[in-house]
Amino acid sequence: MEKSLSIIFKSKPESWGLRGDPYLWCELEKVFADIPAPCSKACFIDYFEKYFEKLTNYPFNTEGESIFVEKYARGGMSSGQVSMEFWRKKALLLLLNRLEKLNLGE
Repeated sequence: MEKSLSIIFKSKPESWGLRGDPYLWCELEKVFADIPAPCSKACFIDYFEKYFEKLTNYPFNTEGESIFVEKYARGGMSSGQVSMEFWRKKALLLLLNRLEKLNLGE
């Protein structure tokens, strides 16, 4: 069976930015299940930015520390908030690192 890029989302980060981040992570894992591996870094970033915007209604280059996504609002102080800092500085780098290892066959 052909590998999909969802494999790089299987192991979740040890910590999140805000309460909406895990929900976005899970949704991204589902959409990347339809994209076969291997995949170039540039291609992955294109897909990532496209799906980030499709799922959140915000472009990935949105200014600010966080965005509010209604469907991720499930209670708690930062409910529905997605941390742009987490996605830019941690999550995307983690995913790109995993993608590189996947592409190398590790």
